[in-house]
Amino acid sequence: MSNTVVLKAEPRTNVGKQIAKQLRAGGRLPAVVYGEKAEPVACSIDRKELETLLHDQGRNAIVSLETGVNGSNSTIIKEIQHNPVRGEILHVDFHRIDLTRKIVVEVRVDAEGIPMGVRNDGGILEHMLHYVEVECLPTEIPERIEIDVTKLNIGDNIHVTDLAVDGDAQIVTDSDRTVFAVAAPTLRQEEEEEELVEGEEEELVEGEEGPQEPEVIERGKRDEEEA
Repeated sequence: MSNTVVLKAEPRTNVGKQIAKQLRAGGRLPAVVYGEKAEPVACSIDRKELETLLHDQGRNAIVSLETGVNGSNSTIIKEIQHNPVRGEILHVDFHRIDLTRKIVVEVRVDAEGIPMGVRNDGGILEHMLHYVEVECLPTEIPERIEIDVTKLNIGDNIHVTDLAVDGDAQIVTDSDRTVFAVAAPTLRQEEEEEELVEGEEEELVEGEEGPQEPEVIERGKRDEEEA
């Protein structure tokens, strides 16, 4: 579930590319907070504090944003803009929230275990949908959704309808969408495996000694992301 963290912001009256560039050069990020029938507030935040927040709490943390305007605001991070080449954060949008009203947020979906079709038949676990939309109270946002994939064979799928969340939270993403699928190994993979086996056989012929039992090579691919 979401935790509440405090983040201090400094209001700013000057906007524009040059001002934003100066803020970033000084270790701060331009930001704006809006929503809940109040006027948007342009502000800036400390870049390292935001990076620590994202690393420790994730994007769905409840942020008590202290802007110096109308006291603190309960917010969530709505959007983060990154440099398309270097990847660093350029700008952050915060959205004011009412802790007693449900909101829709994106929650990450992760796989648990290794599918039988990967372990036994060299298949590939394809992660088709990394996030689903969940409607819930801000204080009940799941950190992530995990689902056991160990029983999947080649050709099997897991759909949104197979996922589950606790409490009053509800997944609102289309239930028919595929989240995970186990695909058959590709022709190129089979060729690489044959080349690997042939290379091992040549090493055994050239060497004086070799293993008495063939090495078991577990093949498969799991889609991974960052935090």
